[in-house]
Amino acid sequence: MHLQFKISTLPKILIGIISVLFLLHCAQLVAYYVISDADKFDFIELVDFDYEGNLPAFYSALALFLTSCLLTLISLKKQQDQAPFKNHWKILTIIFIWLMLDEALGLHEELGDFVEALQLFEAEGFLYFAWVVPYGLLLCLFAFSYLRFTLSLPKKTKILFILAGFIFISGAVGLEVISAKEADLHGSTTVLYSVLYTLEELCEMLGIVLFIYALLDYIQKDIGTIQVTLK
Repeated sequence: MHLQFKISTLPKILIGIISVLFLLHCAQLVAYYVISDADKFDFIELVDFDYEGNLPAFYSALALFLTSCLLTLISLKKQQDQAPFKNHWKILTIIFIWLMLDEALGLHEELGDFVEALQLFEAEGFLYFAWVVPYGLLLCLFAFSYLRFTLSLPKKTKILFILAGFIFISGAVGLEVISAKEADLHGSTTVLYSVLYTLEELCEMLGIVLFIYALLDYIQKDIGTIQVTLK
């Protein structure tokens, strides 16, 4: 069996899915704030970006799974060629597998509860969602450890990687701490909080799509054909 598709095909499909999910999410927000009774709408929890285990969360986990598959293919090729930074690709694959599991199972919330229970700091204000502290520290460690790896990439890939990372982190950490402040001060049912977490999840989704495009482009231009044989 021989499968072929253009680089732009998969990202376009993902953008289409994101657009549909975004419209459904906005529709349920309008219904919620107009009628102010979530119990009257069974579909709210199914499409709201702020809930776990629903359609948006399933999509995000699927997109991260696709990302980890592409990284696995690149990592295997780099291991086979004994290429420089081969272990960086392997670790990057593991990181995205973890992010997929985190998205699917809500592990960061469990981590946040654990960190909060340690009482190392007051979980309030920008740190109201306590999981951002350990994840933020790991992010700093990752950025430092992958600086040489990033600089070694081809120019287009490097720019796309940095831009995708900036968009994703702007949502996952930047807007997250701002929405945490709003939730701490006024609760999680305000219009501002809804706007913030909507933009946060949208940034994460779009960042991953751009990263997938960057990986597909890198495979085509800098690796060539990757053949997978199943026995």
